[in-house]
Amino acid sequence: MAETFLIDAHCHLDEMAKRGLPVAEALARAHRAGVHQVVTSGDGLADSREACRLAEAHQEVFFTAGWHPSNERPPTDRELEELRQLLSHPRAVGLGEVGLDYLRRPGHLETPPSVQQEMLSQMLELAADVGLPVVIHMRQAGADVLRLLDEGPGVPVLLHCFSGDRVFAEEAARRGLLCSFAGNVTFRSAGSLREALKVVPSELLTLETDSPFLAPEPHRGSVCEPALVAATASRVAVERGECLETLARVTTGNVREFFKLPDP
Repeated sequence: MAETFLIDAHCHLDEMAKRGLPVAEALARAHRAGVHQVVTSGDGLADSREACRLAEAHQEVFFTAGWHPSNERPPTDRELEELRQLLSHPRAVGLGEVGLDYLRRPGHLETPPSVQQEMLSQMLELAADVGLPVVIHMRQAGADVLRLLDEGPGVPVLLHCFSGDRVFAEEAARRGLLCSFAGNVTFRSAGSLREALKVVPSELLTLETDSPFLAPEPHRGSVCEPALVAATASRVAVERGECLETLARVTTGNVREFFKLPDP
């Protein structure tokens, strides 16, 4: 049987390192698991700088730079210019992560929705200006995400760690948005997410880990890493009634086309 080739469409290698998981070791394990390219994401300037450094240091790593909705305010002109400079780097493949997060719990995220919406609109304009696709973080904010995308400049979009239901998946598909599923699709409680997974067209489906978060079953509770996208792929193939090799080929092709990744 030919080796299954996978890509981790979204992770946070810098956060893995903070949890005691050396990046080089994680990438070696990913390679052995058939995961040969990784896109690491920035949530603000500090994370985006580190994502850039990691992409420079490892040939299989590419990065996105962004302004996460957890930021308390929009970027200043200076910060926006630094983001623009990072996005001009040859290893930069997208703007992200950006988006909206309306989940309310103490200490989680307290940026008002109006400010989050302002930041997302600004980031969509920046992406159109620099000619890069956008990686969207969305939690309990589906209607506003779709509205802002509809009102925005019309850029390619990947909904990372897809969290919508079946109806939202159908709305996303109508707009041609890529839906990227992480390890939480394997959780016992994720029945609604698996129903959404089944209606996403193959040409709009991608896979990710969101490492170091959301390790899939049977690894739940451990620090997630890019190698574990293989476990998520296996479960997704079962849920969709598809051959794993076909699923891997299609999702890998979707990620490579979206981010314009080179041959490994």
